[in-house]
Amino acid sequence: MENVLNFWDNLKINLISYLPQLISALIIVALGLLIAFVVVRITRKAMTKKGVDLSLTDFVCKAVRILIYILTLFSALSAMEISIAGLVAFFSAAAAAIALALKDRLNDIASGIVILFTRPFVTGDFIEFDNYAGFVQKIDIMHTNILTYSRTNVIVPNSVISSSKVNNHTTEPIVRVQVDLPIPYDADIDRVKEVVLGVLKATEHLVHDETHLDSVNLEKFGESALEFSVRCYCDFKDYWTVYYSLTQSIKEALDKNGITIPFNQLDVTIKNQ
Repeated sequence: MENVLNFWDNLKINLISYLPQLISALIIVALGLLIAFVVVRITRKAMTKKGVDLSLTDFVCKAVRILIYILTLFSALSAMEISIAGLVAFFSAAAAAIALALKDRLNDIASGIVILFTRPFVTGDFIEFDNYAGFVQKIDIMHTNILTYSRTNVIVPNSVISSSKVNNHTTEPIVRVQVDLPIPYDADIDRVKEVVLGVLKATEHLVHDETHLDSVNLEKFGESALEFSVRCYCDFKDYWTVYYSLTQSIKEALDKNGITIPFNQLDVTIKNQ
């Protein structure tokens, strides 16, 4: 019993003597959390004000927060007079183990950093590569989220994107709409152009200026029809509206003017033996 009492007395004495260091460590932790909150908030606000991509903003804010947390931890341990040399060695060994375990994902991480800072595309862009096409929802350090037109959220590793040929349709605000139009060989070419140009003039959401001119041109001689190319321009957000409206309007205008659209057909002759 006496030993227990002595142990308890010694523990109280040690705790009392160690109390200033413990209080200092708690104050450092509280200040570190406050500083992390303020710095991250200021960083996010500044990057948002400058129009930096949301995904890059999130990445930088996370990195800043983690860095401040690590510095706070080391400062608190130093205030408690605990040697951080062993902790640094532990973190180094843990980092090496994690890197070894994630060696197959390091390429994704490197690709993610490259994408975030070189910005071949940003959040909200419509991109197309390999068998994927959709709007970029979020760019993480290891993968990119893409929302397709069918409302499917596709998660693609960043290494796949960085090694593919990416077509970013949002880079330019004005995009070209093209409709391929087969016309019979016996049709009046000038009349066809006149009818289709009239449709283009009546179509809404098109951009008409000196650098974006409507055109209807005979592209090539097909096997069973003259192949025309109808080109016009609109804002990216109006692309599908214009495409579907234009396709239907051209068909209706050709029918109204007695111009048919040929289709593949097979003539069979039966000889009576």
